[in-house]
Amino acid sequence: MRIILLAALALVVSCSSSSSYNETTFPYSYDQTNLINKTPKKVILAPVNLGVPTPSYLAKAERKTKAMVRDYLKSNGFEILPDYLYENAWQKAIRTYGNVYDPSTGKIDVNAWRGAMITVGEVLREQSDADLIIYADLIDHDVQHSNGMQHYARWYGVTRKPALQGSGTGVPMDFEWTQRIKAASLLVSIYDINLNPVFASRGGIDTLYAINMKSSNPVFVRRKKLLSNDSYIEEGIEIAFHPFIKMKGYPGKEIEPAAAATTTETE
Repeated sequence: MRIILLAALALVVSCSSSSSYNETTFPYSYDQTNLINKTPKKVILAPVNLGVPTPSYLAKAERKTKAMVRDYLKSNGFEILPDYLYENAWQKAIRTYGNVYDPSTGKIDVNAWRGAMITVGEVLREQSDADLIIYADLIDHDVQHSNGMQHYARWYGVTRKPALQGSGTGVPMDFEWTQRIKAASLLVSIYDINLNPVFASRGGIDTLYAINMKSSNPVFVRRKKLLSNDSYIEEGIEIAFHPFIKMKGYPGKEIEPAAAATTTETE
């Protein structure tokens, strides 16, 4: 037996206000003691990921998200130095240490990564006047919708309703809402030019799967258009950079500087 979808469920582009508390916000780390220049303005936005490369099916969305990150930094007074500075440093690093990512295992070679990062830092200190190196990685990971009335999915500070794809009469009463699906988030990691960690956080963006309403037995399928909602990307960027760049109406709890961890994870 099917139930008629409520109009609220059909409005899949809506989300809760970012000014309301969301317990899923990532516990950011922010160590301002590593800022040699207390008002850093010149930054390198790395054209590669700090951790595992973004999946190929998100390549278009990654380019769009990186461009929006670039605009966000510029609008907040940062000067973005040319990509070739990092690209030259990275090419030298991988010639020395080889590719740090093994696609057959999906893992990072930690020792090679550490060596490559040291080389990158050395080259950038010699060839640029950058204050900071910023990594903004688009990642995918598992999330779940809830069994509640609105079936929200909440992660890394955002709240999203289920997405619907195609026309249909409704969703089965026994539909398994809590099955795991993929979502996209932004992972931000910032280092000073000496490769001391300065800031790390994450912001949720959107789910990557929708309920296929054309099917006689609706199921979650990968969405045809991935990360097409610019406001969702903007929200994820703002959450991921807070409080390095203050977000108005940040949905999480502020962390005292002394209590913030200073380690940065790689996916």
